[in-house]
Amino acid sequence: MLTIYGTKQSRAGRCLWALEELKLAYQHNPLSPHAGDTRTEAYLKLNPLGKVPTLTDDDFVLTESVAICYYLASKQPTPLWPEDPRARARIYQWSSWATTELEFHLTMWIREKRGNADASLMAKYLENAAGSLTPLERHLATSAYVAGSAFTIGDINAASALAMGAALLDMSAFPASKSWLEKCLSRPAWQKVQTLG
Repeated sequence: MLTIYGTKQSRAGRCLWALEELKLAYQHNPLSPHAGDTRTEAYLKLNPLGKVPTLTDDDFVLTESVAICYYLASKQPTPLWPEDPRARARIYQWSSWATTELEFHLTMWIREKRGNADASLMAKYLENAAGSLTPLERHLATSAYVAGSAFTIGDINAASALAMGAALLDMSAFPASKSWLEKCLSRPAWQKVQTLG
């Protein structure tokens, strides 16, 4: 049995989205690091960093949301995980971009807001996040989705990161990205995740 730990507001949200898209049976344990849920002895045995998400698949334990999404997609044949090596390369590319470029700046903005809330620093993080959208915008100007003409795990990984900050950014400057994000977030699986804890 698959069990995913973490709330939809955390990076576990992208894993929940993948589970719903793939129609895999799973249990959801919405642990919150901010409530101290991930500091228990039992949870730290699963994830010594005390972070979410964590996936368990019987005796197999996996952390890091993008790796979890790759694993889930590879469990069975699915259009979300195409065989074409170039499509897979695009999935890796845009998933890496999402976590190392866009999500990094948005996460720093969130941490600053929770801490000292230095307005100039927060503005810089949003400026950097917006700047990181330029390559995505260029790519989506000629591609329906990040890996080509079909929705894939790459879109889940990238769109979940942008969904985190779209309301904070001027998306009118990135019309292709805005349209793509709206298309991704209109999917029933994403909508289902929004009803979870």
